[in-house]
Amino acid sequence: MTQEDLISFAQTWFTANQWEVYPFQHDAWIKFLDNYSGIVNAPTGSGKTYSLLIPILLDYIDRRERAGSEIKGLQCIWISPIRALTKEIKLAAERAIDGFGLDWRVEIRSGDTSNTDRKKQFDNPPEILITTPESLHIILCNKNYKNLLENLKSIIIDEWHELM
Repeated sequence: MTQEDLISFAQTWFTANQWEVYPFQHDAWIKFLDNYSGIVNAPTGSGKTYSLLIPILLDYIDRRERAGSEIKGLQCIWISPIRALTKEIKLAAERAIDGFGLDWRVEIRSGDTSNTDRKKQFDNPPEILITTPESLHIILCNKNYKNLLENLKSIIIDEWHELM
């Protein structure tokens, strides 16, 4: 798929949901697909989550098409210092994943995550892991963290000003 095809696919999904693609979202999608990193700064409730999530999904679709098969494993770590936002991010991600027809799992890793679920996340990682800075620190201290991160493509730091 060309970049135009990917963007058109996302815009069609937005239209089907009766949403408008804002210029900052479109710009973020293009920049991500062109391998740039950066900061998205927009008011609360303006669509920042989809400005970051959509290009991750589009990039995966493109990489999967080029590879000719599914690419398993953790694709994105979404760091949120505000645990209350993790469920919102998860719901938004699952809605887009469903809409894009992907077979991805989204899981949350926080201090509330059971030891059993933590082990499962290492053994069979979701494609998107939403976590707190503290839980990420624990993940990186695990001797098997490199296996978990071997297919990682993106790291999103949400509400980064809270980390300051």
